[in-house]
Amino acid sequence: MGILKAYMLRLSRLTLRLLQGSVFLATVLLCQPDSRCAETSSGEYSLKAAFIYNFSKFMDWPDNAFHGKNEFCIATLGRTPLDRSLAALSGRPVHGRTIVFRQVATAEEATRCQVLFIGRSELSRMDAILETLRDLPVLTIADRADFSKRGGMLTLDQENGRIVFDINYRETQRSRLKPSSQLMKLARKIYGRP
Repeated sequence: MGILKAYMLRLSRLTLRLLQGSVFLATVLLCQPDSRCAETSSGEYSLKAAFIYNFSKFMDWPDNAFHGKNEFCIATLGRTPLDRSLAALSGRPVHGRTIVFRQVATAEEATRCQVLFIGRSELSRMDAILETLRDLPVLTIADRADFSKRGGMLTLDQENGRIVFDINYRETQRSRLKPSSQLMKLARKIYGRP
């Protein structure tokens, strides 16, 4: 009986993961400019925030990344129009924790967060920021085209009127983050491929 119960539990977890993957795929494929989700700049920012939320759901963090807190911190560094859309995610659940949004002034402040979106105003300091966060379980995201190639973890970009993303797999592994296979399949480019 115990074996059957364990099997059913694993099956239900697998089913849940597949359903979550379907929801992410639907968000990625349907919420594009073609379906009028991002006709305005405001819509574009909301869509990018939705991507970041889904990246959070399809990435696993080591337990020590949460510093004993029951919160999941998404932060921005620098000036970015995404602040309002990311702040709207506050209170939503991710990995059994509640999202809190913070604006941070330095990379050192971001070391206690799980996700950091780096604004374009910080591009001149990009290498120093990434060096500060290297090896820490902080998912780094930016919308600069070569961000993942330069050592960032996820790049949000636009291609043919659609939002696409690249992953630097080697950097996620270095920081003990594990992107799901669904996330990897949807990436436009993967740097440091396994």
